[in-house]
Amino acid sequence: MHYKAFSQYRSELMGAAMLWVMLFHAYDLDLGLPLLNWGRAAGFGGVDIFILLSSMGLTMSLIRREQEYGAFLLRRSRRILPAYFVVMVPYTLFLILAQGAPWSALFWNSTLLYYWVHCPGAFNWYICGAMLFYILTPPAVRWLRKQHRRGRLLPMSGAAMLAGWALCQLLAREGYYYTLDIFYRIPLFILGIVFGVFIMEDRKLGWKDLLFWGLWTVLGGLYLYAVLHFTGDSYPILFPLVHLFLFSTVPMCLVLCFLFQRLPLGWLRRFLRLVGENSLEIYLLNASVFSQVPLLRQLVSFGPSNRLYYLLAFSVNLVLGVLIHKGVEKALAWYDGRKRAAVSVG
Repeated sequence: MHYKAFSQYRSELMGAAMLWVMLFHAYDLDLGLPLLNWGRAAGFGGVDIFILLSSMGLTMSLIRREQEYGAFLLRRSRRILPAYFVVMVPYTLFLILAQGAPWSALFWNSTLLYYWVHCPGAFNWYICGAMLFYILTPPAVRWLRKQHRRGRLLPMSGAAMLAGWALCQLLAREGYYYTLDIFYRIPLFILGIVFGVFIMEDRKLGWKDLLFWGLWTVLGGLYLYAVLHFTGDSYPILFPLVHLFLFSTVPMCLVLCFLFQRLPLGWLRRFLRLVGENSLEIYLLNASVFSQVPLLRQLVSFGPSNRLYYLLAFSVNLVLGVLIHKGVEKALAWYDGRKRAAVSVG
């Protein structure tokens, strides 16, 4: 198996990550077994998979062809912002009119400054975080590729990941907890760039690589032990659980890629690919409209069972996400056609 398996099954991996995030947001869903409930509660790790695969894909795009910085950001904004505004504007208006959020929330959410000013009625953090990583990707890729030509890719990327981890320590100590959703993911962002470089070189997953990722998983186990036994501000080093996914994300993706390659999972792969290709819109709805669980349950009641409610909510969430994705694509295609026609006439 090659590292390019991460690219080959990228949509399937993102689909699995999206379903995991949906389970995480289903905060009171009882799956009946403690192990399953623990896995559901750890679903925020799905975002780490998104970050890894996103920075990997962006790196591959930048290596394939030279791109001006502005053009690169414009393409990424075109992919993410139309769907964001389609969901964000009506949802923010709902928060203003029905839940008393200030009108300024519409301004902060529209300018993507909501996360940094920490305003009432702020939208989910991920879009702001994704845009920040898009801004950082071209210079980060250039720097790491320069280190690669000098034979220092792995040590310098390791140093960058440690620097990101140290920044999180500082922000947590200083009480800037609301910024950590983004900054916790800096190490995975750097790791994704390294994977993008590996894939473009068609690097094989040899036994040394597999041994490294096995030892990396063991190191993750040691980190989990530290999380469970050395928590609290009295310790000089903080061990947030989210950093566990720095160690577990790649092994999890490797296992999934192996299963996709070796097992007859055609129907499952098709479903996960569908979810992955529409994951942005599904996430936007899941983090906004479908986060209003108490309100939605007034509309749909299944008695004491919350499993049936979430089954219906997840299904509607997925269908609406696909429809928004297709609608936005058609609207952009129509706009491009009108623009080309205007240019040709002019």
